[in-house]
Amino acid sequence: MSRFRLDNAELNWRDEQPESTQFGDIYFSVEDGIAETQHVFINSNQLPTRLADLNPNSRFTIGETGFGTGLNFLCARDLWLRGAPKGARLQFISCERFPLTLDDLKRALQRFKNSSEFASGTAQLIEQWPAAFKGFHKLHFDQGRIELWLLFGDAAEQLNQLDRPVDAWFLDGFAPSKNPEMWSPELFQQLGRLSHTETTFATFTSAGIVKRGLAEQGFSIQKIAGYGRKREMICGKMDEPRTLNAFEQPWHKRPPHRTPGRIAIIGAGLAGATTAYRLASEGIAVDLFERESKPAQGGSGNPQGALYAKLPAKPTPAGRFHTLGLQFTINWLKALGLNNGKDADLCGLLQLAVDDGERVRQQEFIDQNQYPADLVHSIDADEASRQLGTPTPHPALHFPNAGWASPPKLVETLLQHPLIHSHFGKEIGSIRKVEGGWVLDSGETTYSHVIFTTAYEMELIEELCKVSLKPIRGQTTWTDAPKESPLNKVVCGAGYISPALNGQYCFGASFTPGDRSRDIREEEHQHNLALLKSVLPKLYEELESLPRTGRVAQRAGSRDYLPLIGTLCDSNKMSELYAGLKTNAKAQFSAEAPWLNGLMINTGHGSKGLVSCPIAAEILTAEVLNQPYPIEYELIRILSPQRFVIRDLKRSKSE
Repeated sequence: MSRFRLDNAELNWRDEQPESTQFGDIYFSVEDGIAETQHVFINSNQLPTRLADLNPNSRFTIGETGFGTGLNFLCARDLWLRGAPKGARLQFISCERFPLTLDDLKRALQRFKNSSEFASGTAQLIEQWPAAFKGFHKLHFDQGRIELWLLFGDAAEQLNQLDRPVDAWFLDGFAPSKNPEMWSPELFQQLGRLSHTETTFATFTSAGIVKRGLAEQGFSIQKIAGYGRKREMICGKMDEPRTLNAFEQPWHKRPPHRTPGRIAIIGAGLAGATTAYRLASEGIAVDLFERESKPAQGGSGNPQGALYAKLPAKPTPAGRFHTLGLQFTINWLKALGLNNGKDADLCGLLQLAVDDGERVRQQEFIDQNQYPADLVHSIDADEASRQLGTPTPHPALHFPNAGWASPPKLVETLLQHPLIHSHFGKEIGSIRKVEGGWVLDSGETTYSHVIFTTAYEMELIEELCKVSLKPIRGQTTWTDAPKESPLNKVVCGAGYISPALNGQYCFGASFTPGDRSRDIREEEHQHNLALLKSVLPKLYEELESLPRTGRVAQRAGSRDYLPLIGTLCDSNKMSELYAGLKTNAKAQFSAEAPWLNGLMINTGHGSKGLVSCPIAAEILTAEVLNQPYPIEYELIRILSPQRFVIRDLKRSKSE
């Protein structure tokens, strides 16, 4: 696999004008970058008229092949806010192989930060700018009216992971003579695959390689006057859409689309609340059912949790998902204004190397150099002690933008959305399929979709599908926080502890698979104290003799410790349809999967819910609305609720 961490753009500055040293080219016109964008991309795609003519609540997608400084995006955002219907949504999907550093981005946009058109957009972009690693980075702007998708990596590779069409293309990204690798046949194939009969394009170049590549994919091409000193450019429209007929197993395809009506969610923990909020943000009415008298009474009930994932030295698909989820949650908290010290605090996090095995692993992590330093970097024990405000004998990996969040507070905040109707103390006893959807108990409401977010408890649907979940008992320990012993950052080692919230430390936790009991155990308090002693011995001494309380809850763990996210299939019918996998694990099938259309799950998050629940809510919402998935399609596959049925078939012997 190629390196996960990306190289940043290398710049020369001429009178505060950025120029790429890798490609020897400027990012925008010296004379007037805004006017250049408006001529080349905005007007040549007829966007002022097209956006004004949109229907309310519709979506429009712009694709771009080189994000650069973000000027094209800021111009498109400004036009959208001025000219599109208020209920409509803009998806701006932009590729970038060499992202700017945050400092260079700030400098490049300095000239625009005080303008009325760009000040807010510039501030939001800088606030959410992600670390430079491969993958999809979805950012929310302007209370959700605009989504910016940054696809970091090679443009053709990243677009190959996208599965929904684009309405207008901004073909930017340095001239073909200076950046020939980007303007490849593979890129033009993806532009054709992701276009429909109304898709337009515009580009500053009129190079022959670009004209031929676009024409071969079915675009008509028009040559028009370029901007400024550039004599000509091209624009055009898709006349003959192309398809790439790559084979895909039925259970990996998208389920048939069902127009969303009212949606029911069962379970009011973090998975349920994030999903309900995300759907409600799209204007969908949600009924949220919870058997307890209030929300967040299960695994989401601890007052604090670490925003953290233990990343592998060599990125794996699971590691990539958790890295993307970590970055997404960080930006999600910022965009919603939840990084406020009450719902969450992105104060930083240290993963301490508490034993020889972890020190060896962290050294491999450093040597592999797969992650950008602004996401995670190493520090020695002295620096770790300084940053924490209390001594530790261990070196650490420092996640400067991570921190802690309060799941109960987050849930409480999210459920205040006016389109979420919460029903507490309501246990659902049955679910049945009817024409057009699903009915719960003996109710009269037909729901287009029912989403289970009930951790490991799936009895209502176990006759229809097998989801392979197990309960994992975890006990946390709570003590008062001495005023003279502040902790500045979250610490993770064998366990975790966060800075005090409301004068109280929360730390732990025990880990006992299969145990459903809820009693508080002194031996587990001692276990948690021993974990604390191994990472922060001085703080342990101050807390060890204090009165303590705690809390027990069960988390849901899957067999591979990844969540299960998406529409369910009938497991028994799958076993019949795909029995050929027992004798040939590579057998291919054409029959449609036995989808339980509208029946979905979002569970199995284990101890990583703060990292995975927000991005999971985005994935489910994309599936409900038939919109692009917010992560690469290859990562969607590893989260499929059907994966264990398929694995078991491949591993079983033919009868």
